Amino acid sequence: MRVAYARFAPLSYATVQEGLTRAMASAQVGRNGWPVMVALCHRVYADGTLGRASADEIAGRTGLTRAQVARGMAELRGKGIVEPVERRDGEGFSRPDRPAWGHVARYRISADVWAAMELGPDGS
Repeated sequence: MRVAYARFAPLSYATVQEGLTRAMASAQVGRNGWPVMVALCHRVYADGTLGRASADEIAGRTGLTRAQVARGMAELRGKGIVEPVERRDGEGFSRPDRPAWGHVARYRISADVWAAMELGPDGS
């Protein structure tokens, strides 16, 4: 028996892990947060850091407006799904990254959600 698999162009799809889906559902993430998170999941690094994506890039992938993308990001941050990556400034102080004047902030899946994802559905 031959099984046919779907083939997609590189970077044209995202994989959302089951634990992340469970965390977003339990946090009752709304209609703007879900597509924004899927767009951010195009690149997830081993420590939970998400690849950089500008509001325009997320809007292009999802069909949302820039205002909807901003609301989705605010919701994901507010509900503790994502958090800004700490970065050091020129004086050596560590502070949360934030977007400003064309700079795209880096986010990571929050530590609590990342730990739950690593444990799996049965807690092991």
